[in-house]
Amino acid sequence: MSIEAVALSLPSVVHTAESIACQSGADPSFISDKVGLQTRYVLGENEGGVSLAAQACEKLFTKYPWLRDKIKLLVFVTQSPDQRIPHNAPQLAHALSLGTDVASFDLALGCSGYVYGLDVAMGFMERIQIEHALLVTCDPYSRSIAAEDRDTNCVFGDAASATWLRLHGGRCQALSRDFGTDGGRGSAIEITHGGVLHPMVSLCTNSDSSSVESDGLRLRMRGRSVYNFVLDRIPSSLDACLNRAGFTITDVDIFVLHPGSKFMLDALVRKAGLPPERVPFNMKRMGNVVSTSIPALLADLDTERRLDGALVLMSGFGVGLSWATSLWRFESPINSLTPTFL
Repeated sequence: MSIEAVALSLPSVVHTAESIACQSGADPSFISDKVGLQTRYVLGENEGGVSLAAQACEKLFTKYPWLRDKIKLLVFVTQSPDQRIPHNAPQLAHALSLGTDVASFDLALGCSGYVYGLDVAMGFMERIQIEHALLVTCDPYSRSIAAEDRDTNCVFGDAASATWLRLHGGRCQALSRDFGTDGGRGSAIEITHGGVLHPMVSLCTNSDSSSVESDGLRLRMRGRSVYNFVLDRIPSSLDACLNRAGFTITDVDIFVLHPGSKFMLDALVRKAGLPPERVPFNMKRMGNVVSTSIPALLADLDTERRLDGALVLMSGFGVGLSWATSLWRFESPINSLTPTFL
């Protein structure tokens, strides 16, 4: 399976480090220097995850008009769907007029979701012999963040990506993978209410808990716990993935790592012994965009023609706490459709 093209879409509302500081009470220099965020985009009043993802997909179809009729699988990576039922994927398939013979489903993963999604889509495509698929990401955390919460409001932004995947031929191939989950630390990133254990409305109690439990619907992140998890688990995942393919860190041309924050990424680079010049960072213009962070980096790298013939190690890590690492060989650049306003 090959990654053929990547398109990105950003919502309409833009915040600066200074405006986020006013909301959260944090120091602007902390946001720009430690977190690494200078601007970020969030959903506007009439925007949602499906509509934002549709914009990214339409960018692909604009460049490849014949592709729309060829798509037979749509995987939507999100933990922040527009509504609980139905999930985002069938709504997006309908919005894109893909027809009724398209398999579509959501994948409820966060920052590790893009790398997981590549392999989930690959298995589906190989088993059923689907030639063309879309892997879509969009996790608009902005709708679950309290403005005064520095741990989340100073970090996350919203964005969507659409990746065209091809089963046979193409520009790149996966060489090895490494996956894992440390569920014992899962409470480091959580939204405790809105599910079955703490529902908004319950027939059992005949009550509406929305007025008293709204705080449980907010995203909570314990930054130090996430930081410790990343340094504990990810260096060994990078090594394991490389070892399975017979490579070492020195062989890798580019490390496409999820940028949880600049402080965290810098620490991971030091702990894993990675060459900093081979670890791109683009969080400053859009923040931590969760599952969209890795495809956003791929789009940037393609624009700079850095993927030509490159050995690329991707790794995403976060909610769960989960991680996913995969090694790819690019023979030629993917077709990035980075928005002109980035």
